[in-house]
Order: sequence, then structure tokens, then C-alpha cells
Amino acid sequence: MRKLIYISVAVLGVLLHSCSDSFLDTEPLTQKTNTTFYESEQDMKQALTAGYFVLVDCPQDWILFNYPFVIAEILSDDRLGGMGDNDPAVRAMDEFKVSGPSMFEGMWKKYYQGIFRMNMLIENLDKATYSSEESKNQIIGEAYFLRGLFYFELVRMFENIPLVLESAPVNEPQADPKEVYAQIASDLKKAIETFPSTTRGELGRANKWIAEALMARVFLFYTGFYEQPELPLAGEEAGSVSKNQVVTWLEDVIDNSGYELMPDFRNLWPYALATSENSDEPFKYAEDNNLDWYGEAGENIENMFMLKFSTFADWGTSIYYSNQMNLLNGWRSYSYKGVFGEGWGMGTVNTKLWDEWPNDDLRKRASILNVKDDGEIAIHGVDNYGYGEDFHDKQMDETGLWQMKYRPVNLHNDGEWANYSVTLYGAEKDFQLDNMQDIVLIRYADVLLMHSELTETVEGINEVRDRVDLEPIGSYSLEALKKERRYELAFEGVRYHDVLRWAGQSNLQEVKEVIESQDGVSIINNGVQTEKSMNFRVETRGFIQIPQREISLSDGVLEQNPGWGPDAPVY
Repeated sequence: MRKLIYISVAVLGVLLHSCSDSFLDTEPLTQKTNTTFYESEQDMKQALTAGYFVLVDCPQDWILFNYPFVIAEILSDDRLGGMGDNDPAVRAMDEFKVSGPSMFEGMWKKYYQGIFRMNMLIENLDKATYSSEESKNQIIGEAYFLRGLFYFELVRMFENIPLVLESAPVNEPQADPKEVYAQIASDLKKAIETFPSTTRGELGRANKWIAEALMARVFLFYTGFYEQPELPLAGEEAGSVSKNQVVTWLEDVIDNSGYELMPDFRNLWPYALATSENSDEPFKYAEDNNLDWYGEAGENIENMFMLKFSTFADWGTSIYYSNQMNLLNGWRSYSYKGVFGEGWGMGTVNTKLWDEWPNDDLRKRASILNVKDDGEIAIHGVDNYGYGEDFHDKQMDETGLWQMKYRPVNLHNDGEWANYSVTLYGAEKDFQLDNMQDIVLIRYADVLLMHSELTETVEGINEVRDRVDLEPIGSYSLEALKKERRYELAFEGVRYHDVLRWAGQSNLQEVKEVIESQDGVSIINNGVQTEKSMNFRVETRGFIQIPQREISLSDGVLEQNPGWGPDAPVY
């Protein structure tokens, strides 16, 4: 009997399998089956929505093991695990240890669910009637983009994954990573060549420019980590994607997309709205610098592709309509009451990042809040933070450093603090449900930096530096590029994979040295002063544990990744 990869086959609950050919069978009047769906353009858009929903949904467990963004942040050298003393899983992840046999099953399942949904949609693209050729091409482009994105997130996290390209149930063995990257490149190339060349487009949905930017990210990771000159395409005669082609696509984004850097880096983040205009207890840093949040709608033309959240979060439906990552990033409730809201204390910042970051770079204080420095407290107006003092906190990996880009932001009105979404969007006040900030997966600044890296030129780097009033650099160097990416894109989910690709698979000792910069950092664990202990295991190659349940369901067809077998260290 064949076992199946554990993939959900529902598409927003509307696709049902038909039963028999009995004369008692009738056509469903309230639901569509998989033989009557995909007939209209609206059907196709609903199927795409089911794909986008996968990006924010958490089908089991919690966000920590479901979002590649979160996992990559915790694996990086810039952030520690943190959270409370009864939350060991995040610190297990941070320290490359095991907290259970199927830690990352949620991400595995939901991304294969997304792949199934896009496989089904791609198989039925020609069935529907479309209002225009442009609408059809938009839908085709989004379908191939999403499948490519799902596979990219899976392969650069797990490396050894099955490649499933049809909706029929299969029990595929793990593919050679090269085959998976070839399929990703082919899907993105199909998307790029099919998408209409319209400026920007609907927020939260893919377009040609986003596909071109993602192709560059895929190219840089594959060619860097696997130490190859080009990115393969699927099929023996398909050829490959060259660096010059990727540069051409990035220049298409730069010249024609309509995306641009916004004038003030600080106004990209919601803390910028906590001024006296919106709060009777304003955030001193925002007030003193006359900040004004650009928001997440049409006037913000720097954010390209993002995960969107809403006011629909509810304990009776799904809490994941809200941004649960921000909740995890908030500091624990006994530490501080004010502009920055409470949460579970995840992802404290590595002290060495603060120490290495030049003080003349405004992005340092725009990205990190230092509660243990008197001068920094004055800058940021945090005057009652209980740094390591209140035993109720049970905060672990406390460094006194907290990232400011993705965390709960409160306004004070009518005598009480509440998340800005309560004022701006009418959300119901509940610190566990009212975070609504977009998670930005691709930002235009990254496009400029990728272009500089691929062309070994300074134009993109200097444009990013000019925005924060830093002197231009005269000549390109990889070291300068690395620093610029680290400071511009800090806490945006890209650092860990940058470290892997810059080292390459033949130089994993370099990855070990970078990740273990956390080792020996002074921390407070539940009120007790100690030091962080790290041990990056080269044998893992930087990839994570394949869920043991998936291996069991495959009847042994799937194999565990190196370094994650029975002898893996347990937290």
C-alpha cells in the first residue's frame, strides 16, 4: 500500500471529490467540486487566494515553526532565542538543538499544501473563461510565482525535499536540490515572461517586478551556497539562468516598476506614528525626529511583497489573521508598559551586533532599542523598563537590546494604551490578536543591494547609504556589501541565508564562526546573570530537521537530514 506525503487537499473548503456514477448522484447546488471548479475567472482568483492564505496560515502548533521568516531570524547570528523559561523550543532552534521529533512539521505541511493548490490551479488554467488576456496572464503569473516561492522557502530551509508537480497523490523521494532549484527558476521565469508589465499592482499580490526580485534572491542563494556559476532551469534542454540575465531583470525593476526608496528609513516602521499627533504620550524618538509612518497602502512604494493581516483575528476562527510574529517579539508584560507593547519576549538582539554597528548610522537606533544604556533610554523615552529585575518576567537570553522593526506598537489615548490598529483600523483591543503590521518579504532596498552585489558596482549601495545620510563609498567590495545588507535589512529575515550563501557549502566552518558570535555573550536568564552557549553543527550544513512524522508517513521513502538523527543534541 502506497503512503502519501502528508499534504492537505482542501482549497478553501470548496473542492470536493465526487463519489459514484449512481443515478442517485446529483450536482451539488451549494458547493463546487473539483470537476466544476476552475470554470470562471472568479474561481481562479479564489484558488489564488487559497495559495496566498497558506503564507499566513498556521495549520498546527504556532507561528514559531510555521514561518520561514521567523525561523531564519532565530537561526541568524543577530538574534538570540529569548522568550520565557517555559518556552524552550525557540532556544532549541537558536542553538541548533532538538525540542521534539517533528519541530518544523507545520511549515512542511502548509507549504506542501500551497504547492498542491498551485499544482491543481496550473493543471486547470486553460479550463476557465477570462475577461481579458491580461487577466489570464496575471493569474498564470501568480500561480507559477507562488509555486516557486513555496518551493524556495522549503528547499533553502530543509534542502532535501520531494519535488511534486502534479495534484495526484504521490510518495516521492527527496529530489536532488539542483532539480528543485531548476524547477523554481523555471516557474519564476514563466511568471516573469507571462505577467503584464503594469506598474506595481495590488498590495499583497505578486507581479512581474516581484518575480524578478525573487529570481535574483534565488540565483544568489543557489550560486553562492552551491558554488555554481549559473542557476539551472528544468529539463535537459532548458539551459540555465545567467548572472547577466538576473542583472537585466533587476534593472527592469529599477527602471520600470515604479518602486522606489522612501525618503526616511525610520518612517517605514509603525513606531513612527507614535507622535503627539496620534498619542497623548508620544514616543520620544518619533516625536524628536518628526517621524510620520508611511503606512502600508499606496503611498509606500518601497515595500514590494508582503504578508497582509486583518482585523478578522478571533479565538473562535483563527488568531493567525493577526501578525503573531509581532506578538512573539513583544517584551514580556512585566518589563515595561508604554509605546512598545507586550508579548512573549522572542528574539533578543545579539550584543555584538550593537557593538559592531557604527554609531553614525541612524539605522542603528532606528532598528535597535538599548534599554540598558542611559543615553539610549533618553533617546527612546523608555524610563521604566524592568531590566532583569522582576522575577515574574522569566525572560531568557535578556541582553537589554530589542529590535524595533517588528513588534507591538501602542498609542495612548483616553487614558489607556492600545495597539495602533485599534485606533487606525478599528481592531478590538486584545494584545494577542490586534497586531496587524505587514511582514515585508521583499523591499526595494534589497533590489538595489542585490544589483550592486551582482554587478560589483557601488550605485545601489550608495543610494541606500544616501537615504540615511552616510558618505558614499568609492569602490565596490564584498565586505562593504555585506555590511550594508546587514545594517539595512537587519531583522527582515534575510541575514541567515546571506551568511550561508556567502560562505558556500565548502566553507561551512565560516558559517560556524559567524553563528557562534553569540557564544559567550552576557545574558540574563530569568533574573540570573550568565553567558550564552552556542554550538553550530557543521554536519547539518545549516539546514533544519525534517519532521519525523513525515518520514514515518512516507514509509521510509523520506530520509532525515544529516545531523538531525537520534544523536542530535536535545535542548
